[in-house]
Amino acid sequence: MTMGWFLFFLSCMFYVVSVSSLTPDGVTLLSLLRHWKSLPPSINATWLPSDSTPCSSWAGVQCDHAHHVVSLNLTAFGITGQLGPEIANITLLHYLDLTNNNLYGQIPNSFNNSHNLKFLSLSHNQLSGEIPHSLTQIPPLQLLDLSYNNLKGSIPSSIGNMTELLQLYLQGNHLSGTIPESIGNCSKLQELFLYGNQLEGMLPHSLNNLNDLSYFDVANNRLKGPIPLGHGTCKKLVFLDLSFNGFSGGLPSSLGNCSGLSEFAAVNCNLVGNVPPSFGLLTKLSVLHLSDNHLSGKIPTEFGNCKSLTTLHLYSNQLEGTIPSELGKLNKLVDLELFTNQLTGEIPLSIWKIKGLEYLVV
Repeated sequence: MTMGWFLFFLSCMFYVVSVSSLTPDGVTLLSLLRHWKSLPPSINATWLPSDSTPCSSWAGVQCDHAHHVVSLNLTAFGITGQLGPEIANITLLHYLDLTNNNLYGQIPNSFNNSHNLKFLSLSHNQLSGEIPHSLTQIPPLQLLDLSYNNLKGSIPSSIGNMTELLQLYLQGNHLSGTIPESIGNCSKLQELFLYGNQLEGMLPHSLNNLNDLSYFDVANNRLKGPIPLGHGTCKKLVFLDLSFNGFSGGLPSSLGNCSGLSEFAAVNCNLVGNVPPSFGLLTKLSVLHLSDNHLSGKIPTEFGNCKSLTTLHLYSNQLEGTIPSELGKLNKLVDLELFTNQLTGEIPLSIWKIKGLEYLVV
């Protein structure tokens, strides 16, 4: 054996011995590297096979007292490549954040082995394919963020298995099909963002089961049918955006039950009928956008009770009658836009007296 081959043999043996002395979680992390086209400098400098544990200095890695990896945060590391299925072999992992990288390919269908995962974010990547069924088989998962990828297909009906889920972000993809009725089983859900997809069909009535829901956004989809919201206990709902869909019918008066609502938008939704007087019950409402619909009837005088309103957009509808003087009670109003309607009469003097009013377009 020549000296060159002997040295090569020794170096290989050193690598094998080094890796074999590394904890199993460390070996699993190193196995992810073969799926990546290039190594970020911080990983290249710290993820060393010669270490006995990844817990001391490996970039983005946190461990428990027993040297098990429990957190992997590689946000904006500049990773290019695929997410290897080996990630699910880190069985005590409870936090995984790979946001804002250049991951592509499909999400591995191995996450059903991740029995301790509570936080999973793969947002702002280039992941494609469908949402794997295995993601809905993680009992303790509280946050799932797959937003701003290239995912397609439908939202799995097994989403209803995720009974501990608090936050679900699927916006900015190419998801189609309907919102599954089983979403109502996620009774602890607080934030649900589905905007910017190609979802169709009707909003499921089971949404009224989500009594803790605070933020709900389904704007820019292809939804139709009536709006079935407000019939349950929606007092915790703060933000609601239904804009740019093809709903039928009008605004349900039951939305007046959502007493905590701060921002509500239903722009260009094909809505007809009157603006419900029950909206006057929304005393915490700050922003209301109902423009570009087919709303008719009069502007409710009850709007005068919405003392928190800063923005009121009712333009491009078929509203008629006079502008109610009660709008002058809205001392916080900054932006009032009522143009392109069938309103008559003069602008009430009370509105001119609103000191903070900056935009008045009628």
